This record gives sequence, C-alpha cells and structure tokens, in this order.
Amino acid sequence: MNTRPLYAETVEDLTKQINKLKLSSFKPTLGIIFCSPVHDLNAICKLFDDSDIDLFGCSTAGEILFEEIYESSIVGVLTDMKKENYEVITRTTNGEVYKSAFEMGLQAKELYKNPAIMLASSGVIIDAEQIMHGLADSIQKNIPIFGGLAADDLALKATYSLSRKGADNGGLVFVVFNNDKISVNGMATSGWEAIGNIHTITKAEGNVVYTIDDKPALDVFINYFGYFDELNLQNKPIDSMSAQYPLQIIRDDYNVLRSPLIGSQEERTLILAGGVKQGDKFRFSISPGFEVIDQTIQEFGHLQHESPETDLMVLFSCKGRHAALGPLIEDEIIGISSYWDAPLIGFFSYGEFGNVKNGKSDFHNETCSLVLIKEQD
Repeated sequence: MNTRPLYAETVEDLTKQINKLKLSSFKPTLGIIFCSPVHDLNAICKLFDDSDIDLFGCSTAGEILFEEIYESSIVGVLTDMKKENYEVITRTTNGEVYKSAFEMGLQAKELYKNPAIMLASSGVIIDAEQIMHGLADSIQKNIPIFGGLAADDLALKATYSLSRKGADNGGLVFVVFNNDKISVNGMATSGWEAIGNIHTITKAEGNVVYTIDDKPALDVFINYFGYFDELNLQNKPIDSMSAQYPLQIIRDDYNVLRSPLIGSQEERTLILAGGVKQGDKFRFSISPGFEVIDQTIQEFGHLQHESPETDLMVLFSCKGRHAALGPLIEDEIIGISSYWDAPLIGFFSYGEFGNVKNGKSDFHNETCSLVLIKEQD
C-alpha cells in the first residue's frame, strides 16, 4: 500500500494538492482526513466525492502529522488500498447510538469473515460506551476496533464525522477492513496512576453519576480534590478535572478511564465522557508526570515487536491528555513514531477506542490509542 501525506491550512490548498496528485501515477482510493472545524467541512467531503476518493475522517481539537502537532489545520493521508479490502460505512444516529452501532456491526460481519474496524463518532456529550456495546452484541467476538470521538477545538458545541456523504453532527463513520488482507493491529494505553481507596458508583444512568459511596458524586470529587471553585463548575467544561483526575474503572482483567466533563451544582452530579454502571468499582487517578510518557512509549515498544512493519500509523490521543501533559505530549508522539518507518497521522479527541493488552476492545478517556495498518502482499 502506497501513501501520500497531506497538510493544508485552507480547503483551497488541500484541493490543489489532491488535484496535483490526481495527475500523477498515484491513484488514491481511500483518504483519511482530520480537520479543525474552523474549515468548511462539507467542502472537504465534496472534494473527495468529486475526486472519487473514499473518505474517513472527523473534526478535531488539534491535529498530528508525523512528529508535529498543529492547530486549526487539515492533516491526512491518501492511500491506494485495494477497494476490495475495505468499505466505508456511515450512519446518522439520531440519538440511537446503540442501535446504529449494532446495525453497523451486522454490516461489517456481512462484508468480511474477519473484519477490523476504524471508527470516528460525532457527539459532544454522548455515552460512547454504547458504541462498543452495540458492536459487541452484533459481532459477538473480539475484533480489532480503534478510533476516536470527534472534537471541536474545545468549543464543546458540535463535532462532525466526515465521509463522501458529508459532515454529520450526529454521525458514525467506519472503515471496515478485511483483516485477512489488511493487517490491523494496535493498542490503547494511558499510563495514569491510580490513587486512594476503591470507591463504588452507587447510582448512575449512562454517563451521569449521581452518587459515589451513597454520597453526591460532585461532593465526593470536590472533597477529594478540594481546591476547585464550585462557581466555575455549573454547566461548564471542567478541563482541570478531566485532564488530571479521571476515574479508573476496574474491569475484570483491565481498567478504563472515565473523565468528568461537567459538574452540576444543583444536582450534585458528574457527567463523564463515557458510560458507567451502578456498582462499578473505581479509584481516582492522576498523571505521574514524566513517567507517563516513558511508560507509554515502552508499551508501544512491545507492540513494535509484534508488528515490526506497517504502511500507516493512525493515532487517537485524548485532548485531556494533551492538557495534562502539555508540551510533553510531543515527546510521546516522537517516541511512538520512532518505532516504525511509516507516516503517522492523528488528532486530539474527546474519547478513544482501542484494544487493550489482552486483546479486548473498549472505550477510553485520557488514553493514547494507536492503530497500525498494513496491506498484505
């Protein structure tokens, strides 16, 4: 599989680059685009449709190309992947996230005996875990699933999935790969360190937590990290909470992070960037600083031993992680990129999908999820 990276500061510049490539011997079939919502997203979708190039992408809160981080830009890659080895499918969820994901999972199974999925989902505050539930119930086996929640430069107003059909504020877009022909491997890891006692979520609905240990959820959080100004919590994004102190939910054989997004003074609740269940056990967690970078890079070093070669790297990294680590995030990207001699593209997201070490895929926050894509000879 051949690739051509793209970087543009305007839609007009992107158009010129694609038109120039169309005159060369390189014949792209699939494009991946991550783009700040300051640009005309529908114009980008139309450009790909007019060019007869399949499109997977979404809006962002920062863009990544090779080892560089950008803001308010357009990054991407064109590939000449064989059309019989992949399919781009889309759905407008209309609020029915589980149903849409379930139907798309059935479609993926019909396409290929051994599918792998790379996905992007719009929606500022959705219970993204319902995507995983829908896919698990329809596909009924562990498969590679990687992706991210679209973002909007922290405006928290509207995010978009991108395909040849257009920009969709409320849409899901999948690239379904034939995993017998396209090797899709990767890993999601965070490096966050659990602290304090184990707590229990005693009342929750989806991604809204009402009580922790039978106490109002917001009160428990503020008592734990008590220097927050409550006056700034009402119906506003609580970036410092999200970036530094996610809940580490204890699964049977691994943990996932859930970031608080909004604290309600009136209802004393926390709205998380992903669903939880009543009875879930968790510990609060913090970033250990420099160590999180080293640990993350080392984890991907193990992945390099499993997949020493790749045609393309796609990175989904949490915007909250970027906020917590600051300039250190550049060291993480450089370290990851150094393992493979291939283009790396990505974006800062509002949530990540990816397989953990044991192979099970889940929805994550504050996490770095990397997917490696290689077309077999």
